[in-house]
Amino acid sequence: MMTGNIRRICLGLIAALAIGGSTEAVAGKGTSLLAFDVFELNLDVDTTLDIGGDTRFFSSRHRRNVGGRFMGHSRGSDGEKLYFGQFLGLMWGRSNFFLNWEEPGLQSFPPLDSSIATIAMPYGVDLNWRIGNLLVLSPYVSAKVMWLHMSLEIGSEDFSGNAFKLGVGAGLKVAVNLGKHTFVAGAGMTHILNEEIEFEVDDLDFDSKTTGSSPEFFLGMEF
Repeated sequence: MMTGNIRRICLGLIAALAIGGSTEAVAGKGTSLLAFDVFELNLDVDTTLDIGGDTRFFSSRHRRNVGGRFMGHSRGSDGEKLYFGQFLGLMWGRSNFFLNWEEPGLQSFPPLDSSIATIAMPYGVDLNWRIGNLLVLSPYVSAKVMWLHMSLEIGSEDFSGNAFKLGVGAGLKVAVNLGKHTFVAGAGMTHILNEEIEFEVDDLDFDSKTTGSSPEFFLGMEF
């Protein structure tokens, strides 16, 4: 119970900081970005547990889901062609996969429907290059506080576990001004610090490991 309360408090603080940062960016003649976001978490579960004997669990058939991104970006002065800016906000996404399990050399069991949801607060800096009144190219670097939530279904019951991580990333944001509306697209890579991640699910420790940096793509509008 205490652990659950601590997790909720931490998530509340992350959300408050992100929304506060976005508000400050807008108040300081900045912009808000609302976008669809696909975060492809490159992470595999592979662990052996003692459940009446050695039982191996391993993930397969990862499927990406569409999440979201809400960010506040600072903005340069009117007429400024090249300037540094900052951004802060929230992004979220989810990856579904099958969690296979077997007694090595003896028998396999039907795979379990599983997923890992990601909620993160990115903070970063970008270099903005304004090309005429149409285009702004913004390469960026960022750091992310990340909350990973693993859930799996066994029979008709749901089980879950959590992990907090830090990530660093880099990417490119492109904004196209079409008069009344500004459309934004972007892509980046996030590297999670410390590739070993452990999820405690109902007193069982599922070991997982990142398999390289995780790509991210987003598409939306700037206001």
